[in-house]
Formats: sequence, structure tokens, C-alpha cells
Amino acid sequence: MNGMGLTRRGLLAGLAAGGLARPAAALDCDARERDYFSNAALTDQDGRAVRFYEDVLRGRTVLVGWIFTACPDACPLLAARSLSIVDAATERGAAPRLVHLTTDPRRDRPERLKSWAAKYGSYPDWRLLTGAPAELRDVARRLGQAVDEERPDRHTTLLIAGNVPARRWLRIRPDMPPEAAALQLADLAAAPPVADAAGCVG
Repeated sequence: MNGMGLTRRGLLAGLAAGGLARPAAALDCDARERDYFSNAALTDQDGRAVRFYEDVLRGRTVLVGWIFTACPDACPLLAARSLSIVDAATERGAAPRLVHLTTDPRRDRPERLKSWAAKYGSYPDWRLLTGAPAELRDVARRLGQAVDEERPDRHTTLLIAGNVPARRWLRIRPDMPPEAAALQLADLAAAPPVADAAGCVG
């Protein structure tokens, strides 16, 4: 299935219900975006404290997925495919931030995430995030997904891409060829930011 454009307002409903909302002429408002996506306190693979909206999303084009390091099959494939996609997007001049959130925060501490990622390659703007289970559940919910640290294997393999300043989002199936996904990311990154914060709606 090809990814299709979504506004931020349609992200939750579109991804959770499987339908896709039409783009709306909504205008950017930083405070509302922070409230919508949450500013959860998380920790990256280097042990740095980060806020999900302010430090991870704000001002960026992102590619987001879910993994856990004890996963024997799907997660290694997802990591490799994600890296192929962002490398191909970088070659097109549209390098996104790659974000993986763990579904197993009780075991996936920063050092474990870092050593796991090193098995599959490197990318200069790759954030692997862990934190309190409740915070990670809330972040996933706001992105239209459900996770359960009691069953970390029950997570989506869907990749979600967003141009945060433009308030545009799309979903990418992991079996999409990396070049095709990279083309979609490049188009997404080229979307102009919405500029009139005073008129923010949605």
C-alpha cells in the first residue's frame, strides 16, 4: 500500500482506523503540536534525556517505527529496511531523522539500544528511545498505535513519516522498496511549512 498524505489532525484517526483523512488547510501552532504529540520525557541510546516533541519532532522530517531488542526476526529486518530508506532519502537531499521507540522499556535501557543498533549499521541522525512504559504507551497512542510492554512483540511494523513544520504525515509499509519510500519521503520533506501561527486550527 502506498503512503498517502495526512495532516496532523488526521494522523490519529487515519492510522488507527486504517483510513486516510484529506489534507486540511490547518495552520501551524507550536504549542498545539506539542500538546498533540506530547512532550514526554524519554531517553535516547546515549543516555540523554529528551522531550519527544521539542527535542525529537520539532522542525523536522521524521521516520518513526517501533522495535524491541530481544526481537528475533521482524525488528532486525525493520532496522535494516529503515536504514535503507533513510540512506536513499539522503541521496535525494532529504535526510530525515530516524526514530525507533522500544516496546520493551523494562529491558531496553540506553546501552542495550545502542549496542543493538550497531549490529545493523549507522546513520548520523538515528534516535532510539526508551523511557517509562506509560510515557511510551502515550506516545504510541498519539501516533495512532498501541503498544503493551507486557507483550512487546505485539507492535506495528508500520513506519510513519512526518514533516512536522508542514503538518503532513504518511504511512510506509516496511515491504515497500526503499527507493519508492525514499521518493515519498523526499516529496514529504519538500512540503512548505505552514506559517501563520496566529491562525492555528485543528
